[in-house]
Amino acid sequence: MESPLSNQAILITIISSLISGIVGAVLSVWYFYKLERHKLKLDLARRLLGNRYSITGDAFSCAMNEDIAIFSDSEDVLSKMSRLFEALQTHGKPNAEGALIDFLKEVCKASGLSQLTLNDGYFIKTFNARN
Repeated sequence: MESPLSNQAILITIISSLISGIVGAVLSVWYFYKLERHKLKLDLARRLLGNRYSITGDAFSCAMNEDIAIFSDSEDVLSKMSRLFEALQTHGKPNAEGALIDFLKEVCKASGLSQLTLNDGYFIKTFNARN
C-alpha cells in the first residue's frame, strides 16, 4: 500500500518551504538595511541642520566628517560637500553661504526631507548664531 504522500511530494514540500524561508529572510535583511541607511541619513541631516549655527564648531564638524560615510551612495551630496569645502578654504569665503545652502538642500533631498516650503534664507537663519 502506498502512502498518500509520496517521497517526491514530501521532497517538493520541503524544498518549497526552504526556498520561501530563504527568500523571506533575504528580503527582510534587504528591507532593514535600507531602513537603517535611511535612519542614518535622517539623523545626520538633523545634526547638520541643528548645528549649523556654528559651522566651525565641533558638532557641525563631526557631522560633516560623517557625511562621507553616510552619503557615500549619493554623488550629488559628495560633490556639494566638496564645493562647500573649497568655498570655506577660499580667502574671504565669498561663495560659502551659497555653497552651504546648496549642500544642506542636497542633504535634505538625499535624506527624503522635503524643503519645498522653505526658501534659502531658512538654511542660513539660526538661533544664537556663533559664526
